[in-house]
Amino acid sequence: MKRQIFVSYSGHDAFEASLLQYALEEKLKPSRVTAWTYQRDQGRSEKNVASSLKKRIKQSIATIFLVSPKTLEGAATQWMELAYSDAFNVRTFVLLHHLDYQALKATHAGIPPLLLASHCNPAVDWPKVVKDIKRLLHGRQSRG
Repeated sequence: MKRQIFVSYSGHDAFEASLLQYALEEKLKPSRVTAWTYQRDQGRSEKNVASSLKKRIKQSIATIFLVSPKTLEGAATQWMELAYSDAFNVRTFVLLHHLDYQALKATHAGIPPLLLASHCNPAVDWPKVVKDIKRLLHGRQSRG
């Protein structure tokens, strides 16, 4: 059974997201987990992209939300993805890229309260997030 993680990121951070996607899939390969990203996995013929993103998040076991200064400049899509993740009770991991929590809090105008209330991790701590996802997978496997 394949499982999916949804990776949310600003288009400006597509390169970093692709590196993260690769690293996640390599680390989670034994668990048969894929990391879904818009750039690689979104169907080019999809007519309703917002509906597709909503569906992909709902099907995911976790969301990794990569937040950078570019996210803060205009992230309507990312805020929507964060809201879907919350609405579907999908475990969300926030990675701060070129940004720390104090800077995030200082520029809170327009930032969803859900993000400010979330546990935010420096992007360099992504291996710790992988460990948490492995624990999440183990917990789900034990129950099912």
